[in-house]
Amino acid sequence: MDVRTERHQPDYVLFIAVLMLTGIGVVTVYSASMVYDIHQGLSPDHFAIRQLAAAILGLAALGLCTFIPYHFWYQHAPKMMLAALGLLVIVMVPGIGHRSLGATRWIGTTSVHIQPSEIALMALVIYLSYLLTRKLPILRDLRRTFRPAMVMVAVTIVLVFIEPDMGTALCIFLTAMVILFAAGVPGKPLGITFGTAVVVGFLGARMAEYRSSRLVAFFHPFQHPKSSGYQLIQGLTAIANGGLTGRGFASSISATGYLPEAYTDFIFAVFTEEWGWLGDLGLLAIFAVVIWRGFHIARYARDRFGSLLAIGLTASIIVQTLINLGAVTWLLPVTGIPLPFISYGGTDLVMNLAAMGILLSVSRETELELPEEDTLADIISVDEIRATRQDAAGQFRRSSGRAPVARLSNFRTSPFRKSDASGRGTSLKQADRPISLTWRASREAAATKRRDERSRKPGGPFRRHKR
Repeated sequence: MDVRTERHQPDYVLFIAVLMLTGIGVVTVYSASMVYDIHQGLSPDHFAIRQLAAAILGLAALGLCTFIPYHFWYQHAPKMMLAALGLLVIVMVPGIGHRSLGATRWIGTTSVHIQPSEIALMALVIYLSYLLTRKLPILRDLRRTFRPAMVMVAVTIVLVFIEPDMGTALCIFLTAMVILFAAGVPGKPLGITFGTAVVVGFLGARMAEYRSSRLVAFFHPFQHPKSSGYQLIQGLTAIANGGLTGRGFASSISATGYLPEAYTDFIFAVFTEEWGWLGDLGLLAIFAVVIWRGFHIARYARDRFGSLLAIGLTASIIVQTLINLGAVTWLLPVTGIPLPFISYGGTDLVMNLAAMGILLSVSRETELELPEEDTLADIISVDEIRATRQDAAGQFRRSSGRAPVARLSNFRTSPFRKSDASGRGTSLKQADRPISLTWRASREAAATKRRDERSRKPGGPFRRHKR
């Protein structure tokens, strides 16, 4: 197969799926926060308008990132990582970091703020893709590849963990593991790292009282129905009330004040109550399309950096989605991770849309495989080969008076992919190489004469030699 890189239009299937998720998110935020806004003395569409503004800003970022060549991120990956780490440090400075619900995770005021941990997640995906592409020739040297990567991952996780934001730290760790695995890092160090992280994470969860209460609520929610298990029980009740077809738009009972964080972490429960299990299937189908197109783009990416970048960005969406849905449906402890594109949150929505823009940028440059038959037809036809050989033979006969023996060389029926000394793939364009007829008249004539002499001897060319 011939492989050719071609620039074309971005993946519109992915774009439409992301656009649908964003629209569903804005509508669901309005439905889930309407009663809460009224109770707070705000406009019924207060949070919905803020989510719509974040969606517009995020779509602008998506469009910008789509038409920026994705190698721009390769060139600036170290700077972006350092800037993200700087934001994680600044958020802990008194007077700068905004504290809410017992955590200091935001920079800005009460009305306008950003969450640096979301920026750090995307920056780390870009940096790991850059590092594992740059270190490809020495990938098996763990001291020079795996260790620097894990140091950066560990520093990022520690800074996020002490905010505290254990949910985002978990997302960062799992996404990094997926990128390292996809890059070809040996399984043994990955397994040791994963096991160590599980132990450290469990001990860290036991250190803080609110984390311990979440574990207790996960294992025994109905023993604490009015305290730590209240939110989970109300979320399960909302899912059960939805049934097959749901109660209808803006008809959720749980969103009227029974379910805490109805428009953020537990928005999926409100969506299920309003649209039912059939609505859930439709929503999950759209998420599946996003994941499918993400891995499709990674498979046909132009180079290793584009492939790892697409895998990392897609993995971040998968990890966030699974953790959020697992918490709402009582499969995982509650960690406070929002549902991508759906939950209320400006920084999360903008960064996810920007990530999809980078994914669309990778999709604009893919490798196309051309059939072997078409390649052969484009090179030269059989009739042209015979005509060329006859013309060359006639010219040689007229000039030397001898019948030449022609040998066709430097011709292949199809181009192939090879790797040069640097390890990077290069395409051999055989269509650009002319067919050459190499004439070795003297050697071939002598060989023909020797064959004729052997054939005239008794037994011919197949005679037996005495031992």
